[in-house]
Amino acid sequence: MTQDFLAGAPIEGLQKQGETAMRRSLAAGNPKGYEVGYRLFSINGRMLGHGDPVRVKRGEHVLFHILKGSATEIRSLALPGHTFTVVALDGNPVPVPARVPVLWIGTAERVDAIVEMNEPGVWILGDTDDSDRSNGMGVVVEYAGSRGSARWSKPADTKWDYARFADSGVPAPEPDETIDMLFEKRNAAYRGFNVWTINGEPFARGASLDIPDSMDQMKPMFHFRNGGCYRLRMRNASDDIHPIHLHRHLFELTKVAGKPTSGVMKDVVMLDGYQEMEIDVLANNPGLTLFHCHQQLQLDFGLMALFGYR
Repeated sequence: MTQDFLAGAPIEGLQKQGETAMRRSLAAGNPKGYEVGYRLFSINGRMLGHGDPVRVKRGEHVLFHILKGSATEIRSLALPGHTFTVVALDGNPVPVPARVPVLWIGTAERVDAIVEMNEPGVWILGDTDDSDRSNGMGVVVEYAGSRGSARWSKPADTKWDYARFADSGVPAPEPDETIDMLFEKRNAAYRGFNVWTINGEPFARGASLDIPDSMDQMKPMFHFRNGGCYRLRMRNASDDIHPIHLHRHLFELTKVAGKPTSGVMKDVVMLDGYQEMEIDVLANNPGLTLFHCHQQLQLDFGLMALFGYR
């Protein structure tokens, strides 16, 4: 899967840190850590070419509710000849609806987008990756009165930028406290799988990773005070994209790829490789709260932490 679709450039210090660690691991004779791949894909339980098409009429405005439901992958969606007007992310209306040619959706993210049906024909709404689309990741969109084979054309390359949907020039208020979080990868460190850490610590499930059982200990790494506003400054010292999720709370995007933002409320957000992001959390739901990457393989191998309330 392509890893270069998010806006922003790598941060030199994070890139140097991650690549130095990888070179040391490979020089020690370790292979690159295992990943998960798939052969077949579906939308609403049907592979492309199977099941009923999405039937539309010219002039309609169709609202698509899109949920990225697989446990590990990030997906893209395009509809040739059409554009998407994004109106909500993770169920929250965006301050600035914006038109985009391609949707990029991280694991567990949701996008609400309106498409004006103004290009009659039979089209493929599908992933921009040719192999994955041919293996099922798509659905036919059919205009009333149109017949023939469904058509596909590759969209222009564009960057997915959360800042497009944010208030411009409206800075977020200063938080009560800033919490720094550094994400790192230990290449192939456990039986060929990568181990992932936050501030140097993996959160282990069961007896995995040969460290004390985090699930039994249930010890918070970070703490909130009820009613406080906290800025999580997340820094990614790996080349992987992390779809980050905080349970039981919403958060506001306050810095994306170096740009201050405000107004975009989410509960999952993609943090690019060798990049940093800031999100603000209102601590208004006391209790233990899980923070984790929503990529299943990464959360299973350590990329989690508990927040507690004092």
